[in-house]
Amino acid sequence: MMKMRRNGRRTRTTIRLMVASVVLIAGLGLGVTSYERSGLVLPGLEWNGVCAADFAFVTTTDYTTGASSVIRLDGSYSVDRNVAALHSDAVARYYDHKVFVVNRYLGDNIQILDPASSFSTLRQFTVGTSSDPHDIAVLSDTKAYVTRYNESVLWIVDPSTGAQTGSVDLSGLADGDGTPEMDQMAVVGGRVFVTIQRLDRSTTWGPVGDSYVAVIDAAADTLVDVDSVTAGNQSILLAGSNPASDIQLDPCAGKLYVSCVGFWGLQDGGVEVIDPSTLQSEGFLFTEASAGGDVNDVEIVCAEKGYAIITDASFNTSLIAFDPATGTKTGILYAPGDFVLNDIEVSPQRELFLADRTATRPGIRIYSTITDDEITVNPIDVGLPPFDISFSAATQTGLDTHTPGPASLGHNYPNPFNPQTTIPFTLDRAAVVEVSIFDASGRHVRGLLNEFRAPGPNTIVWDGRDDMARPVSSGVYFARMKAGGHTATRKLVLIK
Repeated sequence: MMKMRRNGRRTRTTIRLMVASVVLIAGLGLGVTSYERSGLVLPGLEWNGVCAADFAFVTTTDYTTGASSVIRLDGSYSVDRNVAALHSDAVARYYDHKVFVVNRYLGDNIQILDPASSFSTLRQFTVGTSSDPHDIAVLSDTKAYVTRYNESVLWIVDPSTGAQTGSVDLSGLADGDGTPEMDQMAVVGGRVFVTIQRLDRSTTWGPVGDSYVAVIDAAADTLVDVDSVTAGNQSILLAGSNPASDIQLDPCAGKLYVSCVGFWGLQDGGVEVIDPSTLQSEGFLFTEASAGGDVNDVEIVCAEKGYAIITDASFNTSLIAFDPATGTKTGILYAPGDFVLNDIEVSPQRELFLADRTATRPGIRIYSTITDDEITVNPIDVGLPPFDISFSAATQTGLDTHTPGPASLGHNYPNPFNPQTTIPFTLDRAAVVEVSIFDASGRHVRGLLNEFRAPGPNTIVWDGRDDMARPVSSGVYFARMKAGGHTATRKLVLIK
């Protein structure tokens, strides 16, 4: 069976006391990069690289024609459809203000788009005829790795020219058909982690023996031997087989995770954890037996909250929630009753985006990771049925080279609101959180919260009143969060 998708990276939690403060500041005027009132400085709508200009980039396809659309992450979810023509089997990554499209089966090329120039194509270059590229990990403007599913050699390319500048031979990990089925990548600590599926192409496309994660030294461009005792160059041996999702970094726990589906239709896999320091698998944290089907895709939001797309024995897909700490399924969010759910990703605002290819109403569905409720009334129309989702962020999906912030501030909902709105925020560590309301002059209006909060998703509700329980006037408000050296701001609109 041809693999249908690729994923992202997400966050779990370690508990350590820290102090965060969240301040909701009322202000007038939009489109500013900074706002200052009575000594309170509000740096635009930005948090750890998340700003009002951020977007979700969605590749779309009917498997004959390919395109792409953009959903704005400013709370409006407005859509620019068909911003760029793509191959009919395409996924995307984001790096340094550019979108890197991997045009896969029979496309065999990398297409670089410029969001600042209406997503025009800056460069498009081949990575080998019939190579079927599956992923790209961009390390710099002049260096990127490309997995080639139909080949045994991974390419190193210069994105600025499109030239091949090197290679890494993975033929030692191939099964009997001569190809290792190299798939997804993550870059952590100067090493490139590459999932190796090892599938039998001649019959069932099922796994052949063991599957691995190969480790490449990004400085030397050579394979890392993870076991010096065993003869030969050893890769990370997985407990499961056929790793089909992205390999994702949990920056708080410092671990990688990937979904191993094993044989389709058999509950023989699950979500597997890998320690990038010891270069060893730690086994499953959530099994397919607990999920009730093959785990096609997975997103972990925090230590107690995860989501997965599963496929049952009848090849019906559903979106479920699970608890990574206990390895138990906690709910079914959406079950359309067909093989139509293709991708899930958690946005920088910690909202869950789902690519729903249902024939009658395809589109992007968005869920709150706080309540698990669907935010979208109807799926967002992105033109052709959605295939793959990625986000404009400080680093590309699968690549985490920065120190994660201790907290993030999501978009309030509803927005605009009347009479009250819920403000979500997520803590990577337990914290004392202070929430206050200020008016346009910087005058204190309302104290909402000053207490210890557990790590993970949190919310606070503002009812649009001041400390004397008097309703405040309509207007534009800005939500600001401070945690350590980080600052977050969000726009709230009260309409009466």
